[in-house]
Amino acid sequence: MKIFSKYFSTLFGIGNMPIAPGTFGSIFAILIWYICINFISIFYFIILFVIILSISFYITGIYLDKFKKKDPPEVIIDEFLGQSIPLLFVFNLNIFEVLVAFVSFRFFDIYKIYPINIAEEIHGSYGVILDDIIAGIYALIVLMVYKILIDI
Repeated sequence: MKIFSKYFSTLFGIGNMPIAPGTFGSIFAILIWYICINFISIFYFIILFVIILSISFYITGIYLDKFKKKDPPEVIIDEFLGQSIPLLFVFNLNIFEVLVAFVSFRFFDIYKIYPINIAEEIHGSYGVILDDIIAGIYALIVLMVYKILIDI
């Protein structure tokens, strides 16, 4: 299980990239979303998100315990989950909506605006994952405002 936790938490090693692993985790989420929306169905992306979310706290906890780190940069499953939240509401290939979702998520993930900064202080896998979930919710709000303004 420890080996699986390493692959799961680092998105199969993407998190070990020397530069911007979190950004590449977000890009990976967009790639999986793109494959689902164009070749399968958004429904499968939703199912994948729910499955990953439901097991991520436990499996990431195993990884954190193994390496005795608080929030290692190679753990990017949280970026995948956070980036997926606004993507759950992009139903067709609209590059501007994807860019708004990506840029706003990365902004909130990097700058840790309240209460993201508070969630980040929670011990263990909950702190690692919840701050990105909140950043994803903020990005979703920005995306919804963008969609409303475009429709006006």
